[in-house]
Amino acid sequence: MDHSMDHVNVPPPLDHDQHHPERATSSATPRKFSIRSNFGKARQPRSRKNRPCDACRRRKTACVITSEPPSCQSLSDTDALGPRPGPSSTSGYNIPGPGGPSPSGAESSKSYDATSPASVTASTSVSVTTSAISPSAASDANRHRSEPAAVVHNGLVRPYPPPVPGHSPSGLNTLSLDPPRLEPNQEAVYALEDVPGRTAHAMALASEQDPYFLDAFRSVLLSEREGIDANFVQVYHGGPDQDDYPMHFLLLLDEFPDHKNEATKMASDSIERLVWPHGPALVRLYFRHVHAGFPVVHKTRFLRQYATSKLDIPSSLRGAVYALACVFWSQDAGLARIPCPFKQHELTNNAQEALRRELEAPNLSRLMSCLLLLHMKPPEIDSVETPYTWVMACQATSVAQMLGLHQDPDKWNIAPWEKRLRKKLWWATFYTDCWSAVAHGNPPHISYESFTTPPPDMDDLRSGEDIPDDLRYLIDPEDATFRVVDGARFLEQITVSREMRAILDCSHGVRSNTQTRQQLIPIRETLKEWPSLIPSCLAVRPYAHNGPLHISFFATQVLLWRGLMFPATRAAKVTPGSNLQRWLSTALAEFELFTTFMSYITEEELTSFWGRFARSQLILCGNFLIYLFLLASDPRDIEAAYRLLEKFHLSLQRLGATEDSAAQVFLRPVILRIDSFFMQATELIKHGRTVKLEPPVMTVPRGE
Repeated sequence: MDHSMDHVNVPPPLDHDQHHPERATSSATPRKFSIRSNFGKARQPRSRKNRPCDACRRRKTACVITSEPPSCQSLSDTDALGPRPGPSSTSGYNIPGPGGPSPSGAESSKSYDATSPASVTASTSVSVTTSAISPSAASDANRHRSEPAAVVHNGLVRPYPPPVPGHSPSGLNTLSLDPPRLEPNQEAVYALEDVPGRTAHAMALASEQDPYFLDAFRSVLLSEREGIDANFVQVYHGGPDQDDYPMHFLLLLDEFPDHKNEATKMASDSIERLVWPHGPALVRLYFRHVHAGFPVVHKTRFLRQYATSKLDIPSSLRGAVYALACVFWSQDAGLARIPCPFKQHELTNNAQEALRRELEAPNLSRLMSCLLLLHMKPPEIDSVETPYTWVMACQATSVAQMLGLHQDPDKWNIAPWEKRLRKKLWWATFYTDCWSAVAHGNPPHISYESFTTPPPDMDDLRSGEDIPDDLRYLIDPEDATFRVVDGARFLEQITVSREMRAILDCSHGVRSNTQTRQQLIPIRETLKEWPSLIPSCLAVRPYAHNGPLHISFFATQVLLWRGLMFPATRAAKVTPGSNLQRWLSTALAEFELFTTFMSYITEEELTSFWGRFARSQLILCGNFLIYLFLLASDPRDIEAAYRLLEKFHLSLQRLGATEDSAAQVFLRPVILRIDSFFMQATELIKHGRTVKLEPPVMTVPRGE
């Protein structure tokens, strides 16, 4: 086989009852083996059973014909493989392969930022047929050509034209077997997320096959029925440096046992039954309250799918969106007149049940589910964070790595919107990994040596946020366009989490020592300037949704000061020149900003979306005030620490009077800790330990 050919097209089996081709028999010689092949066999006169199609024959490439009459599904139009006419012709345009030139970093206007499979017209939409993709067959000598280097997949390669005015929603869902036709000055791009019936798994250096081997040899995985179970697609042909290796994805056919499909369907039906007829109202509430604080959902794609075929959205993602939104039921004028007919945990249980099955075919939407399901309202009885948040965060990290989000996609030949979404989701996963680790004092799972994905920029966050006119009925008018403040907030959340992660690595790891803790001093200088450097739109007042950002900053400060004052022992308290004595007065002065922040929080801010990690962050901050008070040795420091505790206590009493159940659950753990401190303060000051408190004796009247 000539491995320098540009395309090999292997269609899927269209008829599982067809006759199997002859199979090569193995030799009696023990050291020989046989390879099954469907090409090159002798054929009967006037038979085309093993003859390649005309298109593949002209290009001298192999072609597996699995249907009668012989028909190669690589391209419906054999002329598409011939020389292309100029731009004035109407017969079509060249479609670059995955190994060809990738879209520029500037995302030129030639590539449309597509939002959904449903947003493309019938003539350019994806194929129902899940035809195969073969990896590039380029050799070392020609790997860096500008020509295509992999097969065009009917459902993977597509142009992204602008919406057709007046096109009906049903028409937007029409699927076509025709190859995509490009308008002048358009570029074809790859959407790994939208391959029908398949999910794309990243193939890294340690995967089942070497990336340079996949670059040099075509391969697909055939089942016993000679159908294609899995194949590979190359999205990057590699660079001149040998360490800049080609990037491939394994496209795995999504086939599951009936009992798993039935369980997923039951969960989906239960979710929709619970929310009916309030589903659209809950979607509106989600984008009003939750998305602004944690923008991981691609808004336009989600709304497009919800409007045209909502059951195509993973059940877990629909359930997560509904469940997070129902917390704000009373804040909707239309819904507040009736009680919410379901509990959040009912939706969460069904979403988790669906996700357990869906993760056998992970994709970006299911990663969104993993990230969102972490932020459900905790049980009212909890006073410490459940370990399940850590387990869920680990699950999200695994899914993100499975999808290749830990690798820089900028050079890949994939859709611009998917590049942007990948970066945003990776850093949302990084943020989740860091803060879920802190909640339990565990080491994060994502190391800086394990990823190359750059942080997103404002354009990445803007992608998919401006809603087309035909979808604006699904959301509030103020949520129809991108808000710079939301993008700036998310970028700052990433910045703070990166600083916090550096602090963990320096001072809170199992290998941390005096030398590594010296690196905390420059980090302190960076954090010291943070409040004055952030945009004015991220101030606590008068803007909503900024509370979670500030509480994460103060929790990061706590970890910094604890690292600088390590070890916080009785001996250090009375030893002049110890780290504790050196930094405690400074920490008291700078942490006063935290108590001021708490005094600024209003009822509106308190009842907005804080996310699950804010509770652990608030506990860190409250405990640190107790830490400062009990470790202070100078009378002025003791007095200053007590003043901060009193100020914080007053803020908690004021905020604790709220009737919002989510806010009460958010505040309860830190209120318990501060109240317990004031109840035991005298004994703690005198003896360094509390008296043993006996639990109250519960008496049960007879007969009950």
